[in-house]
Amino acid sequence: MENPIYTFATPTIISGDRQNVDVIAHELSHSWSGNLVSNASWEHFWLNEGWTVYLERRIQSAIHGEAEFDFSSIIGWKSLEDAVELFGKDHEYTKLIISHKNVDPEDVYSTVAYEKGFHFLYYLDRLVGREAFDKFIPHYFTKWSGKSLDSFEFRDTFLDYFNGLGDESIKRKIATIDWEGRLYTPGLPPKPDFDTSMVAACYELASKWRDPSFEPVPQDLESFTANQKIAFLDKVQESGTLSAERAQLLGKTYDFISSKNVDLKSSYYRVALDAEDPTCVYGVAELLGSVGRMKFVRPLFRGLNKVNRSLALETFAKNKDFYHPICRGMVEKDLGI
Repeated sequence: MENPIYTFATPTIISGDRQNVDVIAHELSHSWSGNLVSNASWEHFWLNEGWTVYLERRIQSAIHGEAEFDFSSIIGWKSLEDAVELFGKDHEYTKLIISHKNVDPEDVYSTVAYEKGFHFLYYLDRLVGREAFDKFIPHYFTKWSGKSLDSFEFRDTFLDYFNGLGDESIKRKIATIDWEGRLYTPGLPPKPDFDTSMVAACYELASKWRDPSFEPVPQDLESFTANQKIAFLDKVQESGTLSAERAQLLGKTYDFISSKNVDLKSSYYRVALDAEDPTCVYGVAELLGSVGRMKFVRPLFRGLNKVNRSLALETFAKNKDFYHPICRGMVEKDLGI
């Protein structure tokens, strides 16, 4: 969580594998998007988080190469798909500008502001070109330094800047932007053509798991980073539910359960819960007693509730005082209690 001068960092980012540095990049980026320049109200929350995700991925690409930007964006797209599926593709809460009238802001909170906001900025970046957009970034943060703004003020700032350049080609391009559609249309935005070079092997292995006769070995993913393993698991989950037996084989062969990377472990448990694997539920319950980050807690409780509601209720009752009040309240709604 970003704060002026210092950051509250969740211990789940310390995983022993030098992964999760994206979280550090994200919180550092909040020094500009969120702290230096802030959204005027919760309706325009994407201006905080969409910008921050964009800057986070630019930092990653500067360190690891442009393919890392697309790789992170692919993982983010999956989380956006999950959020839209959870709410429903026509739901108010899947818009960039969300009406908060008579609504608890905590009910609205999801990855939509983060990932859909990122995709809007990435669309603008590609539309005007990276070189031109990179000059706009410091202009934006300088102009609004120490202030707050809404989506319409952002629109005006963007248009004034690029129309003022006198570049007729850029003028024609920005005239095509459907601001109303981008800001108010629910559901998924158009999906960009990402560079899939870093996920190709992940997807290839995931496709093999569609065949019930595929016999896995630990060496299948020994060259994968933790984030590539997560991309593999995301694709397995997306490709269709495994049988309980195959889910058990997945976890046993690749030893996901012993991982200290909570992102990776929770991704595996989501696959196992979808498969209604009865052997995974106590591991899920144990994990839910040791972490309080909503990114993990909410989907795991929802999955556990479908497989073993009594254990889900028991686990929540045991750990509810451990969770942050916001997390506790959201899980109560997820469990219907």
